[in-house]
Amino acid sequence: MLSEFVMSESALPVAHRPVRGPVPALAALLSFLIPGLGQAYIGRPRLAFILVLPVLVLLGLAIVGWMTGSATLARALLAPGVLLGVLVLDLALLSWRLFAIGHAGFSARRQPGMANLAVIILLLAATLVSHLWAGVILTTADHTLATIFGQGGPTTPVAGHLDDEPDGYGWDGTERINFLLLGYDSAPGRQEELTDTMMVVSVDPVTHSAAMISVPRDTGFVPLPDRRIYPDGFFPVKVNELAATANANPQLWCPDLPVGTDCGTRTLSQALGLYLGITIHQVAWIDLLGFASLIDALGGVDLCLPGRLEDPTYSGPTWSPKVGIVLEAGCAHYDGVHALAFARSRKGIMVMPDGSIVGQNDYRRAARQQEVLLALQAKVRNANLLIDLPALMEAVGRTVSTDVPRSQAGDLAALATVIDRESVERVVLGWPDFVDPPVDPLRYYMIIPRRDAIRAEMARILGTDTPLLGWYLGSTAEGPPAS
Repeated sequence: MLSEFVMSESALPVAHRPVRGPVPALAALLSFLIPGLGQAYIGRPRLAFILVLPVLVLLGLAIVGWMTGSATLARALLAPGVLLGVLVLDLALLSWRLFAIGHAGFSARRQPGMANLAVIILLLAATLVSHLWAGVILTTADHTLATIFGQGGPTTPVAGHLDDEPDGYGWDGTERINFLLLGYDSAPGRQEELTDTMMVVSVDPVTHSAAMISVPRDTGFVPLPDRRIYPDGFFPVKVNELAATANANPQLWCPDLPVGTDCGTRTLSQALGLYLGITIHQVAWIDLLGFASLIDALGGVDLCLPGRLEDPTYSGPTWSPKVGIVLEAGCAHYDGVHALAFARSRKGIMVMPDGSIVGQNDYRRAARQQEVLLALQAKVRNANLLIDLPALMEAVGRTVSTDVPRSQAGDLAALATVIDRESVERVVLGWPDFVDPPVDPLRYYMIIPRRDAIRAEMARILGTDTPLLGWYLGSTAEGPPAS
C-alpha cells in the first residue's frame, strides 16, 4: 500500500508534488534565537559557523565580565567612549542578526507561505525594535554621563578638586571617599544663591558602610582655611551664605583661581571639611526642582512619617500656587511633588498618634532629606531598567551635576552597588547634641557649634583608623595658621 502511494506520488507532475524540507518560519526563529542556528537547520553548516562565531565571542566576553563582578563591569562600561563603542557594536549586531534571520527564512527549500512570511517579518521587526531600543538607551546614557560628570555646579565650573595633588583627586577604590551634596532651588523667580541643603556622604568601600552627615544651614562660625579675611579664622554668619559671599568677591576669597571658576563651592567645601575633620573629595549639586521629576521617573518612592505633618506655610517650587500641605502619618507611596515636600518642609507641626505636638525645624527636615535619598537609592536598585532607564537617565541629567571626572563615573556607579540601607549611618549635626541655640534668635537665628561634641561624633563615625584632619577638629588650635 505504501509503495503504491510512493509510486503514485512520484508519478505526479513536478508542479503538483508536495514540497518538503525545512520550515521557513522555524529556520528564521532559530536564527532569531542564535544567529547561524537556522542556517544549520536548512543545511548550510559553513555559513552557520560564520554567523554564530561572533555571537560566541560576545557571549564569552559577557561571561568574563560577569565573572569579574558588577563593579569592574560598571567601571568598564561607563569609561569615556565605551558606550559609543557599544552602540556601534549594537548596530553591527543588528545587521548581523537581520541577515541571519532573513537568510534562514527565505533560503529554505520550501517557499514560505503567508503564515511563514508573517512570522519572518515579525521576527525581523522584533529584532529591529530591540536593537534600536538598546541604541536609545546607550545614546541617552552617554549624553547623561556627559551632562552629569565633570560639569561643576549650577552656574560656573568648580575650581578643581580639593586636595593638593596637581592632577586632581585620584580614587584607588579602597580608601574612604567623601562626597559633598549641595541642594539648590532653580525655581523661577528665585534670585538668591543660598545653599539650603548641605550633606556629606562618607563611604568606606572596604567595610561596605557609609555615613550621611547633614550640616544645618543655620550653623554659624564654620572654620576657614586661614586668617586672611577674618582674624579668628571663622565665618561669622550662617554657613549657607558662605558660597554666595565668596562668589560675590572671588578676587578676595580665591585670588589663586582663574576667573569664571566656582570660588564659592571650593570655599564651602574647604570650610565643611575643616568643620567635619575630613577632606571633601568630590562635590555634587542637586536641583531640588528636578528632584521631583527624578522621583516621578522612578514611579515614586515609599516614605514613612511617625505623625501627621502639617505645614501651613509650605510653598515649594512644585507646589505653587498652593500654600500649605498636610502629609498623613504612616508609610505611603509618594510622587515627586509630595516627596519634595517631605524633604523640604521645615515649619509647622507634626501631630503624633498620641495627640502630642512636635514642632518642625531644620534638623528634622535634614533627617527627612536623608530618608528620601535612601528611599531613592533603594528605588533605583529595584527599578525596571529595561523600561524606566531612558526616562530615569534624562531626569538624572536634569537634576544632578558633579565635579567627578567622566573617567571615574564607573567607580562611582560601582561604589553605589556595594552600599545598602542597613549599613548607612545617619547624623544631623543639630541641637541639642552638637550645637547651642542662637544668642539672639529674634534678631538673627544662627546656631553655635559645639566643637568637642562634633569632634567626638566624627571620630566615632570614622573609626580609630582614620584620624580627623584640619586645625578645627584635627587639633585643639584656637584658629588657623596665618595665611
